[in-house]
Amino acid sequence: MKKSVLVVGVGRFGQGVIEGLYELGHDVYAIDKNEDALDNVRDMIVSGAIFDVAENDDELSRIVAEKNFDEAVVAMGQELEGALLATHVLIEAGIPVSAKAASERRASILEKMGVERIFFPERDTGRRLAQFISNSRAVDILELPQGFVVEQMTVGKGFHGQTIAELNTNNRFGIWIMLIYHQDEPIPPKAATTLYQGDIMIVFGKKENMAAFEKENFKGERD
Repeated sequence: MKKSVLVVGVGRFGQGVIEGLYELGHDVYAIDKNEDALDNVRDMIVSGAIFDVAENDDELSRIVAEKNFDEAVVAMGQELEGALLATHVLIEAGIPVSAKAASERRASILEKMGVERIFFPERDTGRRLAQFISNSRAVDILELPQGFVVEQMTVGKGFHGQTIAELNTNNRFGIWIMLIYHQDEPIPPKAATTLYQGDIMIVFGKKENMAAFEKENFKGERD
């Protein structure tokens, strides 16, 4: 499902989030006090605004009230005052917030404020956060060299009741189902193995092919 996502702060991490969300087909609105930072992502965003959130949180409140954002990302790890103000405004508006934290102490503060996902730039990437925002059903994602990923995903309505052979995902999508968990029991997949909605599958393939695979898996479900 396409989402409308606000990204506050367009540094390296924020730009990675925007690039990932853009590639996944979402609408992105960006805010940064630096015009050059917005120019770097101008082709990937629906719209943007240039102002310092720490000095003008009223403008952020106005934008949030006018727009219908599904989620927001606060990517201002070093600018604590602006990050906390932005987080407060967004949570007060009822918008799910993900945030970048420069330290464990700041992460603790953000968690107490109600931030749903906290990412550390030294361990995580903006593109990885974009994947989590895009697919709420994806439990974990491991990015590998040359564009490959390993993802843990719930079996959806589209794959329910079909065997590995019938799905033929490696030929149709270039995605291999490596392992299945049925009722918490690991099952090495064979051609005759049947998938059931709610099972967990570990899949491997090119990241660029994953969106079509997920779309087919979750076909017929309401987000």
